Amino acid sequence: NESEKVKNHILKNWDAIVEIREPAKNEQYPILLKNNKFVKPFELVTELFSLPNSSEIDPNAFMAPFFFFFFGLMVGDAGYGLLMVIGTSIILRKFKFEGTIGKLIKLLFYCGISTFIWGALLGGWFGDVVSAVTGGAYAIKPIWFNPLEDPMKLLIWSFVFGVIHLFTGMGLNAYKQIREGKIIDAIFDTGFWYIFLIGLMLLLVGGTFASIGKYMAGIGAVLLVITQGRSEKNIFKKFTKGLLSLYNSVGFFSDVLSYSRLLALGLSTGVVASVINTIGTLFGFGPFGIIVFIVAFVIGSLFNMLINVLGAYVHSSRLQYVEFFGKFYEGGGKAFEPFKIKTKYTKLDDRRTE
Repeated sequence: NESEKVKNHILKNWDAIVEIREPAKNEQYPILLKNNKFVKPFELVTELFSLPNSSEIDPNAFMAPFFFFFFGLMVGDAGYGLLMVIGTSIILRKFKFEGTIGKLIKLLFYCGISTFIWGALLGGWFGDVVSAVTGGAYAIKPIWFNPLEDPMKLLIWSFVFGVIHLFTGMGLNAYKQIREGKIIDAIFDTGFWYIFLIGLMLLLVGGTFASIGKYMAGIGAVLLVITQGRSEKNIFKKFTKGLLSLYNSVGFFSDVLSYSRLLALGLSTGVVASVINTIGTLFGFGPFGIIVFIVAFVIGSLFNMLINVLGAYVHSSRLQYVEFFGKFYEGGGKAFEPFKIKTKYTKLDDRRTE
């Protein structure tokens, strides 16, 4: 027990009275995040927003996979992903960064892996550099599909990923309510919304799913109208509030539309890279043309990678802060910072060697 270690250390070195107690009900206290090596760097995203308070769950284990997933899709170029992995690996090997900078470098390392995977799936290797250099004779084919040729397919999948993200946030809100003993609230405020929203989406899909969706949406709507006004005493207000609650579905689908940024940023990387490659090959491949191509490719690719990495970080964070955290997360926690000697250039290790 860490608290006992602290108590014993204090009593051993000073004349003092030390009291250790459990926190009172609803009492807020400083928190210390504890996650595995993969999730740890993604704590930076939450820290820049707000730490969880002591009465709620740590969202990082759920948020990290989505951030990893969305970041790679937004950059979506295997060549850039490879550069990110190599660059951050060298930095991590040469320098022992800690704190915020250390987390940021490790986060970019993992996101570089995601970018490489998505680039291979969507056929982005420094844009279409192989095709540009060989005059279209050769090209690296995507494992899945080329979003530049079929953007609507990527848009639809972006919405699918968004729905999964939002439903996860809603599920975490239900889990939070269950932890607090509000099982009925979890069923009414999340379970019934699942039924209604899934029904509406099946209606939009159409075909054989439409008939199932019609019944699910109808049942879900009735259940929501009956239960969402349960806090009101007047029966007319109960019904009115329940009926008006259905309007919240508009907010849900507007949130889903926010995930179109996955398509927008993913396409922008490939389009700009293709333009760079086209400019680089304008003068052919004579001595002068090769120099022009190298200069255009190196400078253009670095600029494109940096601007899209920045954009992917900002927009991936935004999807967590607004769409995901908005469903269940309160924040407002205070970090646990024990008393210690804080040095700038020296790291002290209190471990003893025999």
